[in-house]
Amino acid sequence: MKLSFLALTVSSALAFGSVAAFEQPITKKVSTPIVQGLNVQQGVQYVDPDSKEAIAEMEKIFKEAGWNEKNSPQLFKELNTPQAKIDVQDARFVRSYNSSDTTEAELESYFSHLGFNIVGEGASKLFKIRLLNAEPKATNLTILSIKLVNEKGEQITTQQTARFFGDGGSNLNRKVLGGEATVESAYEHVSRAKEVYGKGTAYVMFADGTKVLKKIDVKYDKHAILGMLAKELGLPINNRPANAPLVMAKAGFAEAAGGVGIAQFDAFQHVVDHPRDFRKADANKQNVAGQDGVIMVCLNRDYGDCDYPMVQAGGDYNNIPHVTIPFKGSITLPTYISRVLFKEDDVLGAQNVPPTDVMIQSKEAFHDKLSLHNPNMKAKFEQYFTIDYRFDQATWSPVTTLTWDIPREAALFARPGIFQRRADAYWIMNIALEVNWMGNLQDAMTYFGATEEEYNYITGFTSYIIASEEAPELPKDMARYDQAPLQFSFSCLAKGTQILMPNKQSKAVETFNVGDLVLGASEFEPDNTEVLKVVDVSVGVEHLPMVKLTTELGQTLTLTESHPLVREGGKAVWALNVAEGDVIQTAKGPAKITKFEKVDYKDNVYNLKLARVNGKQDAGETFVMFANGVSVGDLAMQTENELDTHKETVEEVLQRIPQEWHADYLNSLETK
Repeated sequence: MKLSFLALTVSSALAFGSVAAFEQPITKKVSTPIVQGLNVQQGVQYVDPDSKEAIAEMEKIFKEAGWNEKNSPQLFKELNTPQAKIDVQDARFVRSYNSSDTTEAELESYFSHLGFNIVGEGASKLFKIRLLNAEPKATNLTILSIKLVNEKGEQITTQQTARFFGDGGSNLNRKVLGGEATVESAYEHVSRAKEVYGKGTAYVMFADGTKVLKKIDVKYDKHAILGMLAKELGLPINNRPANAPLVMAKAGFAEAAGGVGIAQFDAFQHVVDHPRDFRKADANKQNVAGQDGVIMVCLNRDYGDCDYPMVQAGGDYNNIPHVTIPFKGSITLPTYISRVLFKEDDVLGAQNVPPTDVMIQSKEAFHDKLSLHNPNMKAKFEQYFTIDYRFDQATWSPVTTLTWDIPREAALFARPGIFQRRADAYWIMNIALEVNWMGNLQDAMTYFGATEEEYNYITGFTSYIIASEEAPELPKDMARYDQAPLQFSFSCLAKGTQILMPNKQSKAVETFNVGDLVLGASEFEPDNTEVLKVVDVSVGVEHLPMVKLTTELGQTLTLTESHPLVREGGKAVWALNVAEGDVIQTAKGPAKITKFEKVDYKDNVYNLKLARVNGKQDAGETFVMFANGVSVGDLAMQTENELDTHKETVEEVLQRIPQEWHADYLNSLETK
C-alpha cells in the first residue's frame, strides 16, 4: 500500500522573488475535534467534518472549484454521510510503512505551509505558495485548498483547490496548479492590504470511512512581500519619506510604522552551501563537480554520485542507524534580527511562532527533526548562528545577515525509520526570529524618533523557512539557489558475487578496480554482449535483509531488495518485486526463478558503474553485467531504477480506487 503524501503548489496571482517566507501561524480556539486514529498536530485547527458549518463551507469550496452533484456524485454523497466510528487501535486502518521486515517507520498526519517562491521570468513570474498534507493511513480522496486574504478576509488571490484520488505513485503525490498576474498587479494588491494571510484547508476522506478537516492560517510579513516586489520592479522605495530630516518627527513615525520596511539593494539574498547537490560521476573520473538533480544521501555506501556518504560501521540491521547532514548558509533580510529563537524561549508560546528546527519529511508521511533528539535546542544550536546588522542611512532601512553553520555531526536524525530508501524527501529549515523593521533600539531612536515603548511595540516575532524544492515541477532557471530534494539511496551485491569478464572467467565483485573490464550489455540491447570498463565502484555495508534468488539453471544470487534485475523482455525490475516463476535474463538466456527468499546479511556490499571502452554512450543509457550468471543493473541503472517514478495511467488509477469514485475521477479529468 502506498500512503498519502500530497504537496499542493499553488501559483497564486502574485509574484516575488524568494524561496523563503516570513510567516506566522495563527491558532484559533476550537472545540475538541473529532480526529480518529490520527495524531493532533500543534498549530492546526481541527473542525468536525460532519458539522453543518463544515459541510456548508466545503460545499462552497467544491462549487467554486467547479464540482457539483452531477460531475462529482460520490464526493457530495460522502460529504453528507456521517463518518464511520472506528476503534483507533484497529491495525487494519492505522498502518506503518516498512521497507524491511525489521525497521519500522513511525507515520503521522502532517499539514503545513511550506513558504513561497518565485518561478518563471519576466511577465510570466508566479508567486507560489506550497501547502503540504500527509496521512498515515489509506485515503479515498484528499482535497487541498489555499488562498491569500487581507486582514478583513477579502481575497488577494483567487482560491486554488485540487483533489487527489487515493494514494497513487510518486508522481501523483505532488501537484501544481497555475495562476498568473503581473508583478505590478501583485504589488498593487499587497500595498493596499494592512496584513496578508495564507489560509489553507485539507479535507480528507479515508478508506476506513472516517474523515478529517484541517485548517491552517499563516500571517505573511507585508514589508517582506512589498520589499521583494519593489526589488522585482526596480522601484526606489525606502523607509525615508521625501525631504525628511535626519531625525523623523513623531508625526512621521506613525506613518512610517505602516510603511514599507525594505532595503533596496542587498536584502532578501540567501545562500545555501549545505545540503547541496554538488557531486556526480562521469565515465572518466570517479568524482567530478556538477549536479545530477538530487542531493544524494548514500546509506552505508560511498561512490561518485554521493553528495553525502553515510557509512555506518558494522552492526546488526536491527540496530537503527542514524543519518547526519550538514546545514550551512545565510539570509540577508530588510529588518533587524535581534535573536534566533528556539523551543526553550518562552516568548514563542505566546506568539505562536514555530521554533527554529530542521525537519526531513518523506512522501510516506514519515518525518524526523532535530528537536526530537536534542532536549535543549538552544544550548546545542544557538552557537552555530551569527547575526551581522547594519543600518543603511541612504534608504533608512535596517539590513541583517544571518548565517548558520551546523556541522554534520551535530545535525543528527535518528528516529526509527530514517535509515530507509526515500525519493524526493523534503528538508525544511525553519528559523524563528525576533525582528524589528526599524532597526535596533538606538537606530530607531535616532532615525525614527521612537521611544523605547514604541520600539518594543513594533518588535515582532516571525519565522523564515528555507526548504528543498520539487525539482521536476519548477523551472530550473527560476531559483536563486539550485537546491534539490534529498534522495536516500542504497543498493548493491553481496561480497563474493562473481562478475563475468570478457575472457569468460569470473572474479569477485570486491576485487574490481576502476579501469578493469567486464562483459556486459546496454540496457537498450540486453541480448548483445560487449566489453565494458569499470568507471566507479560502490562499497558499503548492509543493515537490512537481502534477497536471495535461485534459478532453474542452478544460479544463486544475493542482492539488496532494490537492485535491478532484467526480465525476459528487457525491463528492469527490483529484486524485491520478482517472484518464483518469473523469468529473468541470465548469461545463458532466459531462466525461471525457482526460489525467492529474504536472508540476513552482515557483510560488505558492492556495485560497479560501467561505460563503453570508447567512452560513447547514448542519452539515458545504462548497462548490465552478469553476477553469478544473472543479468543485473550496474550502479547507474541502480540509481535510475531505485525509486518508483512510474506515472499512472487512467486505467491504473481506476484499478486502485473504489468503483464508486470512478465517475468523480473521470469527470475530474475534464474539470481540472
